Amino acid sequence: MSNEKNTLIEIGALWYSTKTPGVMTGKLGNARLVLLPNNNKEGAQPDCRIFVAPYEKKDSQQQQGQPQVNQSQGSDNLPW
Repeated sequence: MSNEKNTLIEIGALWYSTKTPGVMTGKLGNARLVLLPNNNKEGAQPDCRIFVAPYEKKDSQQQQGQPQVNQSQGSDNLPW
């Protein structure tokens, strides 16, 4: 495992949601990641699904009257 660990490249990070059990949120570059468990899994379906959404700048949201998305890592404010 020590050789494998040296070749791994971290591309993002996820945190468990404090608001929704089983959900993980995080960041990948300038994108927001959301990992949702597949609670209705049947057969060979995946255990979870990963969704990506772009972060929006606070300034453009305030000008357009849109709700703000908290850009801190691990926050539970989903952009959808």
